[in-house]
Amino acid sequence: MSTDQKQEQEFIQFRYPRQVPYQHSLGYQSKFANGLKQGRILATKCPVCGRCTIPPRIVCPFHHVKQTEWVDQGQRGRLVSAFKINFPMFDPRTRELQSWETPLVAVELEGGASMDGWCSELDTSKLKTGMLLEAVWRPEEERQGRGDDILHWKPVEE
Repeated sequence: MSTDQKQEQEFIQFRYPRQVPYQHSLGYQSKFANGLKQGRILATKCPVCGRCTIPPRIVCPFHHVKQTEWVDQGQRGRLVSAFKINFPMFDPRTRELQSWETPLVAVELEGGASMDGWCSELDTSKLKTGMLLEAVWRPEEERQGRGDDILHWKPVEE
């Protein structure tokens, strides 16, 4: 195929504007989702090493034993890392490219598990590893049992 033929190719795009409603069973993670609806962060705990995991797992990834204990992780944690996304990303919920103003943070919770989220402090130079952060939740009537029920993490004075 010549270069002229390559340039003349037309690309076809298909759009599917319909909504496809479905129900998805969370199975083992239902307890985690229900906890989020109640404003609680729950994790599973390994009976061998005591490591707590979020999202919850049926089996410890290190010891391959069933994790049956659920541990409340509290509302606070320590900052592990923070960074800002400096380019637009596709938001699957709005179906649009979005620039993210708030930094993404990794938080080690009081109960020992770690999770990611957004931070209310926009200036990353003010975020220091080890600083105390607290979860800020959606209003109770708006919670759906999803990770974004935690709107963001805010720095707390010690």
